[in-house]
Amino acid sequence: MPHPSLPCRILLYVALLAVAATFSTHAAQESGASPAAIKAGESYLRALESAGAAYAVGQNSLALDKLDLADQIRPNIPDTWNMRGAIYAEQHDFARAQAAFEKSARLNPDDFWPQYNLAELLLMQKKYPEAVAGFQKLAVYQGHDELVAFKIVFADLLQGKPDAAKPVLDAMKFPCDTAAYYYAHAAWAFAHKDEKEGNYWSNAGIKVFGAGHCLSFYDALVQVGWLPMRNTDGSIPEHTELSTLPAATPSLDVLPPAAGLR
Repeated sequence: MPHPSLPCRILLYVALLAVAATFSTHAAQESGASPAAIKAGESYLRALESAGAAYAVGQNSLALDKLDLADQIRPNIPDTWNMRGAIYAEQHDFARAQAAFEKSARLNPDDFWPQYNLAELLLMQKKYPEAVAGFQKLAVYQGHDELVAFKIVFADLLQGKPDAAKPVLDAMKFPCDTAAYYYAHAAWAFAHKDEKEGNYWSNAGIKVFGAGHCLSFYDALVQVGWLPMRNTDGSIPEHTELSTLPAATPSLDVLPPAAGLR
């Protein structure tokens, strides 16, 4: 879970390895490590895992040192550069972040996440038209079409273009695989000054998918002041009472398993 006091990182994707006492290739695959990282071997993966652990608690200097170590073990692995990009972005060193994400994308052109992070970086810089274009041209969705649709709706609303956001919002499928549908509707409500409706949709997403599957969406709305920051323990506060789900929500038994954001 991202540290609640470090809001920038929650907008980007970094595979943080959770390595058990006995390391396994399967564990690395499950954590999101790239094929190149797995092929680099246990020493590299442990260095990357150490960097991720430092990054997760805000020790960015230590994380960069661990990434340097990972590069010494095996250079030019996309995971290393993707994490570097996230750290540089958090430091508002956007030029270096962009260069790092671009290198990660070149090293692993079939990976969705470096491409996504490049578009997200534009959104972080409030370059909304460029961000929308970046999300629209993502070459490989890899099952993340709902996330991309949410980001396009969000960016269009932030740049004051509800007419552009509405068709994307209306085209989002329902029932849905993630909480993107709920948080896109929450963003729409907040952008139209309907705080009660926005809170309602946010809590509905949490009720259907669970808080753990809503963090990335929730935190995106935190960034623009539409939702309250997470509690000091990283949990989501109860920002409004929710006794029933929105009328558009199906019963839980017809929803597919929740697809959590990594």
